[in-house]
Amino acid sequence: MNISRSHLALGDRDAAPESLEAAWEVAPEMARVPPTSHLLMRVLTSLHRRSNPRLTRLAKRAGVPF
Repeated sequence: MNISRSHLALGDRDAAPESLEAAWEVAPEMARVPPTSHLLMRVLTSLHRRSNPRLTRLAKRAGVPF
């Protein structure tokens, strides 16, 4: 999640979802619960205007409304 946040801070919108997806693969229980991951998911979905199927799938998985 921290890597994804770093990519987002640097303006790399394409790498941020990839890192977040990797966090889900490695530790889904950590990605599901923390407020940081939910905030990151909300920011990414708003930046991508909900048109990114990968982000939509991750948001649904996390239970984050979009």
